[in-house]
Amino acid sequence: MQPSVYIGSAVWRDVVALHVQSLIPLLLDNEHYIYKPQVGDALVERSRAMSASYFLRETDGEVHLSLDSDIVEFTKDAIDQMCEQTRKYDIVAAAYICRATARTFPASFLEEGTRVEFGFDSTPVPVKWAATGCMAVHRRVFEKMAETMPLLHESDGPRAFYPFYQSMIWDEPEINEKILLSEDFAFCQRARDLGFGVYINPSIRLGHMGAYVHRIEDMAQKMLKPQPMAITRMGRHYKVEYSGETESDADLGRLSMEMSKKKDEELFKPSRAERRRNKRKALTTI
Repeated sequence: MQPSVYIGSAVWRDVVALHVQSLIPLLLDNEHYIYKPQVGDALVERSRAMSASYFLRETDGEVHLSLDSDIVEFTKDAIDQMCEQTRKYDIVAAAYICRATARTFPASFLEEGTRVEFGFDSTPVPVKWAATGCMAVHRRVFEKMAETMPLLHESDGPRAFYPFYQSMIWDEPEINEKILLSEDFAFCQRARDLGFGVYINPSIRLGHMGAYVHRIEDMAQKMLKPQPMAITRMGRHYKVEYSGETESDADLGRLSMEMSKKKDEELFKPSRAERRRNKRKALTTI
């Protein structure tokens, strides 16, 4: 039986249209999904905490789904699968990259040296910390975590919350120094400390909307066709493996260098009248 899911999206100002397009099939399934976004709070760790706390204290839902308003191109089947997997795997997220083009990396932090294949196998893969942009968390995680922390702003009634997502200073053994964990990574670390697992479903592909300064150099970039890929974290760097099949220039509406040269030759080929004038000029010179 499919679990009951509380969608507690953290929304600050607006929602991307492509996000709504993907969200609609979930909203139509009101038997299994409830949508109650947390809006208007610029402090994202508080916004996420209020959503998860309301889910825990005021509903009997089985799974809390964090689905950020700039995450796009998700399907209902993928979300259904993620939420159901939490029954066994506690926390299951979907991978997406940070908002950049050439220099980017997964928003989730993979385990050191673990090769993750992003293909068709939906078996959850353990990660060190997962990003909350698309994350399903089983109720038992919040129940256990709530036992370890105070309920804040109790006088606010239903708006009182547990600081599940409070950012934290973390002593990172891989680099032997202290770092600041963002709200999503801090939540995952607290869950790990309590014995829960953190996973991503590598079969799910997401888009991450964001502002981008487009430049003329973009027209020279090669674009990969959709294909299975593998990513391995190696310290602060990532090894990316793929077949390398790219979109053709024709697919992208471009001319190849060779075709462009031919077109230029045709474009700048002298007309018949110009060829006659050049011929007369040559004879006059002789």
